[in-house]
Amino acid sequence: MGKRNIELKLGMNYRVSLDFVGSGNASKAYGGSLDAWSFMDITPEAWFSSFRRSALDSIGKKYFPVYRMADGEFRFLMGRKYNFHRRPLLRELVAVSAEKLRIRNPDNWATSWGETYTPEEVRGLRASLVSNIRYIANKGYLACYINDNGLYAFTEYNRHIQPYFSAQKVAFNKDNYIPFHFVCALLTNAGWQDFYEDRNILVVSGTDDESEVLITKRLSSMGARDVEFLRISKTSSMKDHINLDGLKNRPDVCLVAAGIGSANILRQLEPLQTLVLDIGGYISCYVNPELRQHGGVFGLPS
Repeated sequence: MGKRNIELKLGMNYRVSLDFVGSGNASKAYGGSLDAWSFMDITPEAWFSSFRRSALDSIGKKYFPVYRMADGEFRFLMGRKYNFHRRPLLRELVAVSAEKLRIRNPDNWATSWGETYTPEEVRGLRASLVSNIRYIANKGYLACYINDNGLYAFTEYNRHIQPYFSAQKVAFNKDNYIPFHFVCALLTNAGWQDFYEDRNILVVSGTDDESEVLITKRLSSMGARDVEFLRISKTSSMKDHINLDGLKNRPDVCLVAAGIGSANILRQLEPLQTLVLDIGGYISCYVNPELRQHGGVFGLPS
């Protein structure tokens, strides 16, 4: 079955430009094009506006988790896949084949975020992650990195994601899927103030005293009424159990940065009954406003 036939069978045969996100020239950061796969024939603005409206409407009213999934999550769940556009190609073939042939143990796990798990832990954690994704998919959105881009960055997973979800009984359709980049776009594109100004914001991450001072200063300058922190592990968030009893205020918006383990954290925040966003590395922009994330697409809004 050809690539295009696979896409049509999956029902994701539309492409939606994401050039508008962040600084408004996202395509430039991705080699000239960045087009999300979509179940719908819809304009970028209409799709984002619908998601944004749902996110705003959930604040203080209902549990609304949004979990981002890209190469790290996909690799943890499905293993490495061949990307024949990656250079040098020989190194790509050797690295992926080593895992597929188990010359290198694919369950010996460490992420760029800093998470580390032993091979003995990984199988159980993988099952737990799938369970959490399945739950989040029924309650909110999966913000998945499924796109065509000029760099062919992580496109090797595109055609594998929906069959994997189907096999794992994870709901995945036009009602609960958004592009990966939509989450940070909420916090940076026009109207970003709605998610900060006069809001109680809970930050859940592996922070420390120094970073919390900087994050509080930044969020307060953006209009936040109150900023509170819930510290989690820097290296094993998939195993963390959190306690919400000590929170001083009821959060309006929860910002979670916990790597692959964010799904575990998002699910445990359900009692707060509000918007819960997995923002990943974007949290570093609150610490250092000079930084930009995702190839320079996202920085602090101006």
